[in-house]
Amino acid sequence: MEDSTPATPPKWKRPDEVMRLHLLKKRRALAARMSCNSSLTEFKNVSDSLNSTSGDPKPPPNKRNCFRRSTSGVKRSVDGTPVLAELDASSDNTLFHLLQSDSAPAPTANSTPTSFSIIFNSFNVDKRKSVTEATPRSKGAAQVPIDWTLRTKVRFMSPKPFPFNATLRTCEEASGITGFVRCVDTGQTTSSLDTSPNARLHQCCLVWQHPWLPWLDLYPRQAAKVSSTSDANLNIAAMPTLRDSLQSDWSKSFQSLFQLVRARQCPYFYVCANSFTCLFRAAGICGVSETHALITPTTRGFRHLLKEEDVEFTMPLKKNSVKRKSVDSESGYETLDSVNSETNSQCGRKEPMDNEEGADDEKDVEEDDVSNDKWLESMGIEAAEIRRLNTVQVQQKMDKERDIDKTPESLIMVEGVEAQALFNFLLNCKSCTATTGPLAGIPPTLLAPVAFHGATLRPNKVRVSKVQVETTSYHSVELQGPVLPHAVLGLCDLLKPTCDQFSLTFANLESTKAFSEAMHAQAIPASPNQEENQSSCPVAPPCAFGQENLTDCGLSKDNLELFCSSDKNQVQVMESLKFSHDVYSWM
Repeated sequence: MEDSTPATPPKWKRPDEVMRLHLLKKRRALAARMSCNSSLTEFKNVSDSLNSTSGDPKPPPNKRNCFRRSTSGVKRSVDGTPVLAELDASSDNTLFHLLQSDSAPAPTANSTPTSFSIIFNSFNVDKRKSVTEATPRSKGAAQVPIDWTLRTKVRFMSPKPFPFNATLRTCEEASGITGFVRCVDTGQTTSSLDTSPNARLHQCCLVWQHPWLPWLDLYPRQAAKVSSTSDANLNIAAMPTLRDSLQSDWSKSFQSLFQLVRARQCPYFYVCANSFTCLFRAAGICGVSETHALITPTTRGFRHLLKEEDVEFTMPLKKNSVKRKSVDSESGYETLDSVNSETNSQCGRKEPMDNEEGADDEKDVEEDDVSNDKWLESMGIEAAEIRRLNTVQVQQKMDKERDIDKTPESLIMVEGVEAQALFNFLLNCKSCTATTGPLAGIPPTLLAPVAFHGATLRPNKVRVSKVQVETTSYHSVELQGPVLPHAVLGLCDLLKPTCDQFSLTFANLESTKAFSEAMHAQAIPASPNQEENQSSCPVAPPCAFGQENLTDCGLSKDNLELFCSSDKNQVQVMESLKFSHDVYSWM
């Protein structure tokens, strides 16, 4: 028995059939428009050719099949705009092309055909011009500026061979170590030491470090890098005897370095922890009259701990301090940070606030809070609502402070007696040492240009090679390890007499760039209404006094003059450095 009822009723339509009919209508409409354009173009071409050959009109040829596929890649429509001959009627690109065919600019009459290579070259020229305009111009000077940024790698490149190599003879290695340990300027003074380029290079590639563990790379302090490079990590945090011994020895080394800085026998040193880096500088460095320190990056919790320990600090890179001050004043709340930031913007550096003044300010803030609460109560607002408003205000303030955490704006600076307070805080702060990870139980890394208690003399790795850039060969020297600011100056002084041109490329620790940026943030021009406040601001001592007091700090005479300069232009953040025609340029 045959089934008389069909599977699908005739009055119903399947979705694929509906879409097929829709696409078919679309193809027909587009084909009609295409045929109209092509027929008009052909008719115009034929009429133009007839008019050019003879003045007698001739009947047009038979109409060609408008659906025939053309062999030409591009045709011209009536208005001169290009129309593609091979178009997929069902594609969206065809529809888009037809919609834009009316608005396309008409080509000029005397335009010549251009090859793809010419178009590509012109595009590259325009691109290079745009990149050149967007790239900032490099700055230049006759002397290398100081960059307080810590570096992990430096590469020298020159078209001519360098006067040194990676292979050291016995006398060269011995003279380099002796010159570095005794802080002898072998380039200027006459001594019995070997003054060859190899010996001077080795002298520039040494650094004092504590602690030094052969199985761990303690610079830079990156737990991910240490865990990937070390095969056998000892869990020092789980060994109380070993952990306490390391901490005790580190405390003595830290005390020794700080005493050297206070006595101006050491110009500066770095404390590299897992979460921050601290730079201590002696009095006279950068024109600052007192011992000072900078820490970056910081967090709100770390800054709160410093306030609890009564360590006064400034934040020279913090932005919108004036706006924040005005908002606080309008709302009736004036925080201690806003007062400090305003004083810093007026004076360049902040005088340490007395404890009595700080206590008075806190009392004033508390009294304002009480008076505001009483005023709200007098307006009929319930106590629970007042507490909620206070909680929201405190939360907003905390969120605003967290926004700058782990950024260059979170850099803090302390001076004078506050530097001693910061030293005591770091010496006893348990959070400076990690409790988990491959660096757990290991105290922060100390780096210095002069010897101190418990320090280990460590050389940077030197690799000499030849690099081929396009068709030009360059000689390359790469230094890997902690590269301190004075080492860059020494290397440039070594290459300047023998190389007409060379370039340096740095691998910087991004978090430490704020050390150099802080120098520019302190030099804020004063407005006319700040002249009265400038009279009470601390004035930097002349460079000669600071330079004379630091003659035994281990720096050469020329470099010491540069380190003691208070000119902000002498401190720059550099990604690369180039020497050519007796001029240094950097970016």
